[in-house]
Amino acid sequence: MEVMFVEQPGNLPAPPPQGRVAVVDVAFAAGENFEKSTLPFIEALDDRLAIWIDHHEHPVGWARFRDDPRFVLVPNRIAHACPELVTPEVVRKAGQVEVIAAHADLDGLLSAVKFLRDGVPPWPEADEDARAADSPGRGHAISSQAARLSNALDHAAAELRTAQRESLRQQIVQALVRGQIPSALQRRIDELARKHQGALAPVEALAAQAREEARGVLVARVPKALARPVKKALLSRLEAHAPVGVVIEGRAVTAATFRDGLDLSMCDELPAGRSDYRFGHAEDGGRAVVARLGELVEATLK
Repeated sequence: MEVMFVEQPGNLPAPPPQGRVAVVDVAFAAGENFEKSTLPFIEALDDRLAIWIDHHEHPVGWARFRDDPRFVLVPNRIAHACPELVTPEVVRKAGQVEVIAAHADLDGLLSAVKFLRDGVPPWPEADEDARAADSPGRGHAISSQAARLSNALDHAAAELRTAQRESLRQQIVQALVRGQIPSALQRRIDELARKHQGALAPVEALAAQAREEARGVLVARVPKALARPVKKALLSRLEAHAPVGVVIEGRAVTAATFRDGLDLSMCDELPAGRSDYRFGHAEDGGRAVVARLGELVEATLK
């Protein structure tokens, strides 16, 4: 069985030309990209789509496919990560599969590995590790092994060339399916994880400059795009100190929360993401987004 990694759900690769396909942890694309990317991918596969397992809410897409038994769609407020949805029963339901399309992060990689293992995790705590990595600040604990894997994958995504990061992911998948990581690969993972920690050096200074621009909304503003691991770590710092953390990079706006009671999808100005993580673009410096998020916090904390 082949694993095809997806880095950007809004820019899906061409569907495999043959064989039945299982899709795991790949969100429906936001905005017009749903019509341009997600729907053509599904329609091209037609009856070769065996199953689609995901936890990133998408009101339009989920409403369209919720009654299709091939779609296992569980919101993030219930499933904090995707691997827990890849059960032996779900894998059996999918039937014969030749290709797995998976999101290219730890959550997606572990979902693919679990599918390849007929719904059995590669180590007992793997589902919890995926929850801790994909939904930080929501009461989950990550093991040191999984933290190194997650950090290595994040650093690879940010710094390695396409062929290098794809090779790394495939090596990790093969090792985890077998149940043991070779020493050479483990050294590579550890090296990338250390480099990842070094790359996060700017985070504390950026977090220190953040300001509460609406009640419960802590905002960090930067003039240009941050490396994805830096933005991810910065959001976590902000969320730890306020109900909602926001990073504004020029026109790009990203908001996140650790609070299960806050549904950020209620912020229409941020069209993409899930209930605890949303993103979009703003022409007004993000002021309308911040104001709306402040209203959501106000209503939730009453």
